[in-house]
Amino acid sequence: MRQIVSPLIFAAFGVLPATAAAQVNYVPVAPEVLMPDGSAFKSWADSTRYTKTYHVNRNHSDGSDENVGTEQAPFRTINKAAQVAKAGERVLIHAGVYREMVQPLNSGEGPDRMISYEAVPGDEVVVKGSRLLQARWEISRDAHGKGSYSRRLWMATLPDSLFAGGYFPFRTPNASDEDLDLMPWALTWKGRIPYSLPRGLIFQEGRRMTQLATYEDLVRLPGSYWVAGDGRTVHIHPFGSGDPNGQVFEVAVQNHIFKPANPGLGFIRVSGLILEQCANGFPRVGVGALFTMGGHHWIIERNTVRQVNSVGIEIGYRTFESADKRQAPRRDPNLGHVILRNNRIYDCGTAGVRAHDVSNGLLEGNEITNCGWQDAEYHWEVAGIKLLVTRGTLVRDNHISRIEGGGGIWLDWDNRGSRVTRNLIHDVRTAQGAVFVEASQQPNLVDHNVIWNISGQGVRAADTDNLTVAHNLFIRVSEDLVFAKVATNRSLGGRRLTSRGNRVLNNIFVDTGKPNAFDDADNLADFNIYVSTAAGSAAKRPGTEPHSIAMNATLSLNDFVVDWKPAHFLPGAPPLKFCGRDFFERARGAELTVPGPFEALSRAATVRLPRTPAGPR
Repeated sequence: MRQIVSPLIFAAFGVLPATAAAQVNYVPVAPEVLMPDGSAFKSWADSTRYTKTYHVNRNHSDGSDENVGTEQAPFRTINKAAQVAKAGERVLIHAGVYREMVQPLNSGEGPDRMISYEAVPGDEVVVKGSRLLQARWEISRDAHGKGSYSRRLWMATLPDSLFAGGYFPFRTPNASDEDLDLMPWALTWKGRIPYSLPRGLIFQEGRRMTQLATYEDLVRLPGSYWVAGDGRTVHIHPFGSGDPNGQVFEVAVQNHIFKPANPGLGFIRVSGLILEQCANGFPRVGVGALFTMGGHHWIIERNTVRQVNSVGIEIGYRTFESADKRQAPRRDPNLGHVILRNNRIYDCGTAGVRAHDVSNGLLEGNEITNCGWQDAEYHWEVAGIKLLVTRGTLVRDNHISRIEGGGGIWLDWDNRGSRVTRNLIHDVRTAQGAVFVEASQQPNLVDHNVIWNISGQGVRAADTDNLTVAHNLFIRVSEDLVFAKVATNRSLGGRRLTSRGNRVLNNIFVDTGKPNAFDDADNLADFNIYVSTAAGSAAKRPGTEPHSIAMNATLSLNDFVVDWKPAHFLPGAPPLKFCGRDFFERARGAELTVPGPFEALSRAATVRLPRTPAGPR
């Protein structure tokens, strides 16, 4: 399943993997967060005193890429600044709409010599992967050229001048046969919708239109479009069903919006930008609108990424499959340590965040919503956050909601020592779980999350050993609460994958659909609270959990306020080694603690959840 970077790819770009590690001061985050191996999670910070600032201002009367980049003589494009900025320098971007691909040329050299790309504080900087469509709309002739099909349908031709660099998204499918050949688990979808649809997006007055596969269906849906077989002619049924001439139409033409010119760049900061309208595709790696391209030690913070055909942000240090499909490892000494925090990511067709290989990553305080509208779950790359192969990575304080056809947080394949904690995950519809830790043998931890309104499983631990699921609050999960079974016949590290040694402890399960699902006696669940809020209905305690209890309670969750009234005090439970503090950082008891994420839930309580990105605490 894994795609590995070939050194030949790096050579083709004129660079080789780094050979010397920068000096980085890794310190424990405060308050301390323990990882499943017992170590304190350590992170780093930008300590650069920037020696030079380049200004970019497309609205400045004298703005030009022939300038020197001062505030008085700014560059007109961000990408011009990205070609000249070096370690220890920053790019300050003034308000405006920038239609370009930003491709940084140089790498930073350490936390004290980073390169920063940031919006001027208070300015709205929008970087678009689209271009304005200036064509004249005329009444549509049907797909066979035999005349008008409906007076509500219109057509125009996309000029080649819109498509720089030879990328034609209206002629390129979301996933070609060659793309799917590299994903054998997705071969069923060759030539099928939505994988066969073109990647190009159309926006009318800023609203994303819906692409249809059949011309005749356009008449049924205002705000839709169909791409003719020539990949040049588009037919639309405009919002409002009126004459579209005189309205603003934009067509997404770029496969990325922010992507380095070379793989493996490090110590780069991206802050405060709005990235939108990207025509990227479905392949497993190399598709993010914001794509670190195998980079390490990036800080990506306070950005908005939206209106994207597939993946919003892609991190991780695996980037490409080698041309001859032979796999060879990349061995940089400086891998991982990407910080992704306090970003807003929404309206992405597949995943909000995706990655292949994440070491010591920190993903915190991000708000990810309304993703998965492509409804392409069954090529198994869709989630709010999907990280493939994590090592010591911390995913905390994120708010993930309204995910269609994908999980909330998915750690896929050979994850080791990673922790998913204090996230809010709700209104998710998936064939899998709100949280999914897949095919992993080493310990991982899912704790202190609040998970509600899930059509699917609560936590899925398919083919996974040694996962601890503790101190979570589950409300209205339609399928298995925790699924820990062998689901495939794969092997990892020379051993057939099993589902053993999993622990489900100190959780509160409210109005659940199905119980936990285990297929090995080595899995354990205990000290959980099973709650029914329905009048005249009683929850049941599984007979295999001697210290768990069933009880009635009233619970409401409205506007992110939890009102909780249990029938009686919750009994204490043994404290867990790595869960010494609750959701709000309150210290837990040394001898007994309270099940669920909040110490306050031992009795009647009102708890207000943070609905916006929490950030570091």
